[in-house]
Amino acid sequence: MKRLRYLIPLMFFVIGVLFSVCGDASAVGRPVKEAYSEPIKIAYLPYQIGDTVGAAWGVGMDRELSAFPNVTLQKFDGQASAETQVRIMSELINQKYDAIILQAGDSAALAHSTREAEEAGIPVITLNLGVDTSHAGHIAMVDYEAGALVASEIAKAIKGEGNVVIIQATPGNTRGELLESGFRDEMSKHPNVNILESQTGEWMTEKANVVMTDFLTKYPKINGVFCHNDAMAAGASQAAAAVGRLEEMVIWGADGEAKALEYIEEGRLAGTIYTNCYDQGATAARLALYLIGGGVDTSAYTTTPIIKMSPIIATPDTVMNIGPSIRW
Repeated sequence: MKRLRYLIPLMFFVIGVLFSVCGDASAVGRPVKEAYSEPIKIAYLPYQIGDTVGAAWGVGMDRELSAFPNVTLQKFDGQASAETQVRIMSELINQKYDAIILQAGDSAALAHSTREAEEAGIPVITLNLGVDTSHAGHIAMVDYEAGALVASEIAKAIKGEGNVVIIQATPGNTRGELLESGFRDEMSKHPNVNILESQTGEWMTEKANVVMTDFLTKYPKINGVFCHNDAMAAGASQAAAAVGRLEEMVIWGADGEAKALEYIEEGRLAGTIYTNCYDQGATAARLALYLIGGGVDTSAYTTTPIIKMSPIIATPDTVMNIGPSIRW
């Protein structure tokens, strides 16, 4: 896990290169602030404040910014509503926040608000789901690559032959679409693996349990299950265990939350793609301070710089390498 720490300098080297391509780093869209002394206020607007991933990002931001007594991080609840997020974005712009860290619920719906913030000299940093306009930066888990990794692991586990089902994200969600695209592209290399069906579990454990129960009723033989997140993987595992069929299949999630890691240790999940969400939140906070202190005119960007977090394949053989301090 130490190697994740070493990625940070590389990340910011990449940021510097991207800034020189995407915008004029010497252009100042607002007065430059001293990041170590002047009062700074940063807003964090997740899609839903109680979400496990969103909460972990927030903890990462808190940890990073605790070294800066002059910085205030204010958290807002998007209440799982793009309309609510748009309203809050307008309030943040009017209150002249120095930066906004946004987990957009809808990339199209939040585009105008993001553009307004950028034009007001407020850099917007998005997490996982970007918006349909260029902005200061995007800090993302790997999506397409994660889906491909899961497909490769499932194919290996079932020896390149068998039946697979997919429990999907909410329809239209960009992360879900990329995960599935990577999964299907990689699985297409294994012609003897049949994808029986896919249904949405709407990101939720309970809904995924219902979907998996339906799959188990329809199909007498299921060898592999891919769920777009860990919460749905837990629901699928519970459904399979309830009818005594858990041992006949491998079930994979994506995200790497603590409960999924425990399920792997207990033999209830085959694996997940772990991302250090604390570090992801901290990276967003670092980038915000860099932009505030550097006076970079991010409104001039024509392309959004992207930082992708390093994924780790968590299986029974590797899960012990993810220690308690970085489980979220």
